[in-house]
Amino acid sequence: MKKTFSSIFNDILSEKYDKSMKELSVRELYDVTASAANALARRYDFRSEREKRAAYFSAEFLIGSLIESNLQNLGVLDEAKRLFAKNERSFDEFAIIPDYAFGNGGLGRLAACFLESAATVGLNLDGYGIRYKYGLFRQKIEGSKQVEYPDDWEVFSDSFGERKDGERVRIEFSDMTVVAVPYDYFVPGYQNEKVNRLRLYACESEEKVNFTEFSKSDLAKAFEKENEAKAISAFLYPDDSTEKGRKLRLRQQYFFTSAALQNILSEIYDEKHWRELPERIAVQLNDTHPTIAVAEFIRLIMKKGKSFDEAFALARGIFSYTNHTVMSEALEKWDAKMFSSLLPEVYGVIEEIDKRLICELENKTDRLEECLIINNGTVHMANLACFVCSHINGVAKIHSDIIAKNTLSQWHELFPERFSNKTNGITERRWLALADEELYNYLCTLLKIDVVKDINCIERLGEYRADDEVLENLFEIRKKKKKELCAFLRKSEGVTVDENSVFFVQVKRIHEYKRQLLCAMACLFFYKQMKSGGLLSLPKMTFIFSGKAASGYREAKLIIEFICKLEKAINADSALEGRLKVVFVSDYNVSKAQKLIPAADYSLQLSLAGTEASGTGNMKFMLCGAPTLGTFDGANIEIVKLAGEENNYIFGLREEEVARSKELYDPVQIYESTDKVKIAVDALVDGTLEEDECFLKTRKLLLENDRYMVLADLESFIETAERAAKDWENKKEYFKKSLINTASSAYFSSNRTVREYAEEIWKI
Repeated sequence: MKKTFSSIFNDILSEKYDKSMKELSVRELYDVTASAANALARRYDFRSEREKRAAYFSAEFLIGSLIESNLQNLGVLDEAKRLFAKNERSFDEFAIIPDYAFGNGGLGRLAACFLESAATVGLNLDGYGIRYKYGLFRQKIEGSKQVEYPDDWEVFSDSFGERKDGERVRIEFSDMTVVAVPYDYFVPGYQNEKVNRLRLYACESEEKVNFTEFSKSDLAKAFEKENEAKAISAFLYPDDSTEKGRKLRLRQQYFFTSAALQNILSEIYDEKHWRELPERIAVQLNDTHPTIAVAEFIRLIMKKGKSFDEAFALARGIFSYTNHTVMSEALEKWDAKMFSSLLPEVYGVIEEIDKRLICELENKTDRLEECLIINNGTVHMANLACFVCSHINGVAKIHSDIIAKNTLSQWHELFPERFSNKTNGITERRWLALADEELYNYLCTLLKIDVVKDINCIERLGEYRADDEVLENLFEIRKKKKKELCAFLRKSEGVTVDENSVFFVQVKRIHEYKRQLLCAMACLFFYKQMKSGGLLSLPKMTFIFSGKAASGYREAKLIIEFICKLEKAINADSALEGRLKVVFVSDYNVSKAQKLIPAADYSLQLSLAGTEASGTGNMKFMLCGAPTLGTFDGANIEIVKLAGEENNYIFGLREEEVARSKELYDPVQIYESTDKVKIAVDALVDGTLEEDECFLKTRKLLLENDRYMVLADLESFIETAERAAKDWENKKEYFKKSLINTASSAYFSSNRTVREYAEEIWKI
């Protein structure tokens, strides 16, 4: 008879700690709970030996907290909560445990969703990446500015990760050899006894201490090699504004892809059947970061005695590439001298691939130079991916169209059959069942089915759009989530927010193209108008921001400073009588997203049309019932198509309008000719706010370097936000829109997305 979670928990407790459950520290309680979850997951096999599987190579895996999600999927969360309650303990105690720091943005969250969904639908998909020591950074706001600190997420230990010393591999650079040590994390499917694996590599030195130098008391030299090795897996996305930073990024990408490929080949390579490798494994490259894997795979196969042509043919049958950007400048490129000096053998393989490219394509296109992998002393990684990979996909319909006609048009002209769209998705197990438990339980009761077992059944919620009792229940659920968020904001940010105000929420990486500045300028407009006695017809409004700016991204850090100084000015102004609040939530992560998203009344998705690949936050908000207030961009387009534009709020220029007007765009002309824009921009310097250099810089940015056309869409956003705020006051009509959004969200399940990859690309 299989042991229950409770019995496994108690066995581990007695084995590890000479204490009762009540006496355990939070760290010890976390350790025992995680160990018990792993013990349950270990019951299930990954896969049979000969089954084909897929591998997902990604620089990020933003997995969030695993305690509740793994126990939920293993089917023992309720039992675990009963055990905790019986012993006067609570899962709320784990709130002090930091999230895993293996990712930062949507790309990493997408990767995490795919792994969980693949296990849930029964597909063999493993993830491979880096086990960062500190991740990106821990963000603090000091003096209204972002300050970065190391994110020491291991302070409570890593009880979910299992170190596999017996499967370590060597990684060779021209100037150093390091060791990749794998840590495995179980990825259980939803109550189906299926478990996949996320394997992340930590970098260590072969030589821990140079005893010759140590004996001379030269500690710097004694630990030099160990420190250099550890730096490779220390931080996510080292600052690439310096040559040292760029070299470290290249080391990272080669480090984890080489380690992953060595692991995969050690498990499945068979000398007698080597030509069948594409029937055993498919590798998906999540953006250009892991593209070096293509050349490394060819190098490793050639080391086994195969010719370049034979290895190249295998690579074409194994690798596929997901593009995550419409901006050509964001496609990864490396200085050829740096690349060749650091990885001479791999660079030699890339030279051979480039020669083959020229032979294959020189008579097929007049755009050959745009296709070259090595060109003008630069290695173009997207070209490497597009030439070798058998499939290339975007992540939303508009994004896939743009990369085909613009970003990667030279490749689409040559190989249109390689291109497809795979609109992103999210896992409803985390973003509904865990993040919005009250809504989840209500939907299960109302629809008489576990909606996360079959998310498509959520469409039946639409039948209740005119049911007053259902709409009232949805209102009460949202009210509870808003109240919980208000309590959290008081505790974490020291800000008091009126739960009866309308919540506009914009949470994502801080970047000019995502246009947090657009929302902040609208807040400034509302502030100036309210301060002078205007806008009396609007309800109380709360604007909530959260996100991190890359440490070297000056403009993004200026935007954070502006929002935080605006927050101080507005929230301290008693003349407003609480009609407007601005909140910046520091150190955004998955756990905070799980609090913010279910409490949102409106989902702000403000990217300039034609710049956002897809977005996945927009899907999470939709699932929890927040209408989208956004541009016609990324997956917003598909959200509106499914839920109806009448149930969402679209504003601003369309992608084709942006394309037509961008070259002639004049922000000063917009400022001088548009009343609302002039009011907002003037408020930066006319005494509405106390004089501050930050406001002068913001004004200069808007009028002299408005690359993402903030002023072009500002008036439209202000007017649309006003309309949305007024509509929100009619609770019956608002919650009808909310209900329809939730009912229309099934398409955005990552179950659907990962099945499309499996059927159309990986063939598993």
